[in-house]
Amino acid sequence: MNRKPVLQLAAKTVLNVENLEFQEKLLCDGLVLNLGDACAYSCGYCYVCSVNRFRPPALIKEYNKENGTNLRFSDVVIRRKNAVELLRTQLLNKKGSPQYPDPTDRRVVYSSSLVDVAANMTLLEETAEACNLIFEHTSWQVRLLSKSNLLHKLIEKDLIHPRHHQRIIFGVSTGMLDDRIATAIEEGTPKVSKRLESLHWLQDHGLRTFGMICPSLPHEDYDQFSQKVCEAIQADRCEHVWAEVINFRGSSFEHSVGRLREHGLSAEADALLKISKPSSGALWEDYARKTFLAHTRNLDPKKLRFLQYVDEQSAGWWKKQRSKGAVLIGETAKKQGLVSKERSTPAVFVVTEIVPKQTEMGQEDIQFRVDREAIVTSAVRQTIVAAKALHEIHSYRAGILWNNEYPTFEAYCRAKWGYAKSQAYRLAACGDFLSLFESHSPNGEWMLTNESQIRSVLSLPRDQWVDCWKEIIAEGPPSRLSAREVETKTKQHRGDLQKSRDVVSKAAKHAPARKALDRLRTIISHHPKARHIGKLLDGIELLLNDEAG
Repeated sequence: MNRKPVLQLAAKTVLNVENLEFQEKLLCDGLVLNLGDACAYSCGYCYVCSVNRFRPPALIKEYNKENGTNLRFSDVVIRRKNAVELLRTQLLNKKGSPQYPDPTDRRVVYSSSLVDVAANMTLLEETAEACNLIFEHTSWQVRLLSKSNLLHKLIEKDLIHPRHHQRIIFGVSTGMLDDRIATAIEEGTPKVSKRLESLHWLQDHGLRTFGMICPSLPHEDYDQFSQKVCEAIQADRCEHVWAEVINFRGSSFEHSVGRLREHGLSAEADALLKISKPSSGALWEDYARKTFLAHTRNLDPKKLRFLQYVDEQSAGWWKKQRSKGAVLIGETAKKQGLVSKERSTPAVFVVTEIVPKQTEMGQEDIQFRVDREAIVTSAVRQTIVAAKALHEIHSYRAGILWNNEYPTFEAYCRAKWGYAKSQAYRLAACGDFLSLFESHSPNGEWMLTNESQIRSVLSLPRDQWVDCWKEIIAEGPPSRLSAREVETKTKQHRGDLQKSRDVVSKAAKHAPARKALDRLRTIISHHPKARHIGKLLDGIELLLNDEAG
């Protein structure tokens, strides 16, 4: 994956519900989601790599021993086994009910503190599955940060249901606007210019975004840098903007300087070296303050969240800057009570209208809408037809139409139409549904109006589709049913089905006992106390009936 071997870690959790470090940074409300431990990217300043350089996980040691390699933490991708299912167990109790059912609980989940959530499509799809689980079983919001240019694919490829779009806050790292510098230090990541294209797409489509000007390097003109980067991320369309200077841990400093020199960026390497020497404390502090003050001239203090580690000497100055957008972190900030108590984002948020509303429509406007609605209706019908054709391709002669040329059905769909895995199988399942109902609804009166309408029905066992759909349309034609109404009725059907199975299960459980009672009644028929024993057996049968409900 991304030219790195992938290792699977048997973890117990993926969701940390008491992460104070990232709560203090205001990136979340104590909730952090990590689906992996070692990133697909290799950034020179990565603190996760630095922390693990001299104590790599046993997983890497085992891999090196088995393969005769000498890989470091930054050379591998570590994913958590069954990450999505682990998340499910954390969100639901043993009875399958939500652990966090409070509809007013609008806390923000941050992902991820360890790995990039969208380093490739495989990881993005896993992130989508995790987000959908969170949205289905909680009222939480999710903040996603990435150095990739793929985040908008979550929306573009319909990986997140539209009703949840406004519960995601998207951000991309843009601390280094110069693609040359970013390429040198952030190894394996897309160009910053490409990340910005993804961010702008999200903003243009009315999605919630935040800025992440982090980490930023020393500059000759800090005001110019701040102005350019704020314009680049379209800060006026971001809910908040985080910013931070580069903080070195472990060997990350040597890595960053070395990579800059390797890419012919000696001036940038020298500037970084100058403020990072052990004796350069005052220079580093000056660099941090100049960066912060430049941002205060371009960003509203309610929008700016400038992260700054403070010590005993600097805490006094930074304390006065909190009203301007400084967010103080670290041990000294905790000791002096300077850590912010603010929420990550307001519990009630305002969605910015991208296109102004018009108060009146003329006849020409109305006709324009009618024409476009007809096009959309036709396209929806064609999608349903396409779903049936896709199912026929998938199932025809055990997959002969695709498995001779492609390793999987999803690979075939991706190559032909650019479908993601979830989209391909969702459409194929819809096609299966349509094929099944042709014999039950020859006149089309049962026909669904769109694929999303029956997603919840398709989550049932296939042999339940007919009965469930009959129950749903008994109250009205499909054209009047929303996906939410179908989902509610499907849940009712699932509950009734489980109850009937429980009854059958109990009956099956007691069948041997009932047979034994019948044999005993036969045996005692000539016994002197047959009548008395028979009453006792009747009592046992009553107990069995009571337990069976």
